[in-house]
Amino acid sequence: MRISDLDLSAGRVLSIDVFRGITIFVMVFVNELSGISDIPWWMKHLPASTDGMTFVDLVFPAFLFIVGMSVPFAVQARAKKGENPLQQFKHLLLRSLGLVIIGVLMVSTIGGFAETQMALSMPVWTLLMYLAVLLVWAQYPRHGSALLRQLAQGFGVLTLLALAVSFRGPEGSYISPQWWGILGLIGWAYLLAGSVFLVSRRVSHVRLQLLVLGAAACCFLVLFALLDGQTPGAGQPAIGFIQRWAVENNSHTHTAIVLAGVMLSILCYHPALQAKRPRNLLVFAGLLGALAFLSWQWFPISKIWATPSWGLFSAWFCTLLFVAVFVLVDLKGYQRWCMLFAPAAVNPLLAYILPYMLAAAAAIAGATLRPAAFDSGVAGVIWSLAFAAVILLLTALLTRLGLKVKL
Repeated sequence: MRISDLDLSAGRVLSIDVFRGITIFVMVFVNELSGISDIPWWMKHLPASTDGMTFVDLVFPAFLFIVGMSVPFAVQARAKKGENPLQQFKHLLLRSLGLVIIGVLMVSTIGGFAETQMALSMPVWTLLMYLAVLLVWAQYPRHGSALLRQLAQGFGVLTLLALAVSFRGPEGSYISPQWWGILGLIGWAYLLAGSVFLVSRRVSHVRLQLLVLGAAACCFLVLFALLDGQTPGAGQPAIGFIQRWAVENNSHTHTAIVLAGVMLSILCYHPALQAKRPRNLLVFAGLLGALAFLSWQWFPISKIWATPSWGLFSAWFCTLLFVAVFVLVDLKGYQRWCMLFAPAAVNPLLAYILPYMLAAAAAIAGATLRPAAFDSGVAGVIWSLAFAAVILLLTALLTRLGLKVKL
């Protein structure tokens, strides 16, 4: 079967939705948990210099992984609409650009700003920024007025530009990428991995396509190894092409994780591979695990540094977790519990930015979202779980009211 003849449904795949929903829920949980003191070490990100990872360090790569699993379905859906590879790449580029822009704006609300030099307080600036993001990237009704949609999006773009111009950093500097932010990092990895996938679709057979994708993932990890140690010293500017490239070295590992997700999606859902699916999944998981332990001999496990060993262990754990969901949901048919994570699955970007919007609104009102009694210990953990559940409920309500965010 040729790659162009993939029979991947353009509709939603429940197991992928469930995995995405669980990932978003845990991401909101650990983000809230980051402000809690007196909790076990395994509920926090490990320092960059510590050789290891906790479940918290697995959340971000899980999101990268699920992005990769969605790529074949998204590309196939656009191909069925008649789009050629160039049009598909244009869409890929625009989505990536949107993620990078939102990522940079989000980082600007966290630090590196001089609020006394700005016309707006940072909470007001933050809330207006997110509202403008909703205007630009909201999914408007198909049968609604095109003129109203264009006016709303145009107003959102102008608002974002005005906010960017009004931003001030230390010594009066203007807005610039301090780092890409979580969404920005996802955007770059999505662009690179998606481009590789578009090229791989020209291969004549699905097994050969998997080899191309696997080789590309390995090349990105090797590229990380080649550039490792080329970054400038602390506080020093990057000089020359190699150092500037090395500064973005983590994107190579992130891209490899996305490509691992692409490969697992093909292994699970491609009709030509279903007859030997159990064997294929076992081999894939075995290879990932072996490569993870092998790479650990040369690179410590570090989420902050995005080392190859961290990337491979993350891809391995995500594979094992997704296969468990896949068996339960798609093969065994246990689907009632899936409704718990449905809101975050169909509207993940809204679920992700909603806590930041609520925090900004609370700050404008002179309040905080979390009472002081829940700032530490078990009470803080319970609060974080409840907070994540409330965010999912709010996402479900807003989704039902018609508010969806889609790049």
